[in-house]
Amino acid sequence: MRIPYMLAAALLAAGSTSLSQAANVVVTYGDPDRFTDARDRSNQPATVMKDLEQFLKKMGDKYLPAHATLTIEILDLDRAGRARMPDDIRVMNGKADFPCMDLRHTLELDGKAAQAKRERVCDMDYLMSIGNRADNGDPLVYEKRMLEAWFQERFARIKAKR
Repeated sequence: MRIPYMLAAALLAAGSTSLSQAANVVVTYGDPDRFTDARDRSNQPATVMKDLEQFLKKMGDKYLPAHATLTIEILDLDRAGRARMPDDIRVMNGKADFPCMDLRHTLELDGKAAQAKRERVCDMDYLMSIGNRADNGDPLVYEKRMLEAWFQERFARIKAKR
């Protein structure tokens, strides 16, 4: 009986160690109801923002070094496609309906914060580069792919240096 208890204690300790060394991503946003385009028939703006917040935190774990803190303030969101009436089905045509996000971010490494940067992140080729990474069940597949590319471009090299 002692072996399972010791094994459980070891696993618990290992899990808490890995959690304490993970990167920290803090996501804030204003009123998503005022964003350019954050809703559709099956998702309210607050739900969309919560989903994107969870995704950004996962990207932080994947691309940021341990003990880094990235603060992201989402200022505006314009999702891929356009919601068409009467039933708000999201239609994509690949022209001027690409996903864009305005954000401000600050990265803190070893207790030193860099200057806040404001960016407009867009993916004008969102329909061309989906390839076999399409997830038809995820209504934010284009936005998430855009954000992952942004994360890789901005932060992957920082983790590689450490």
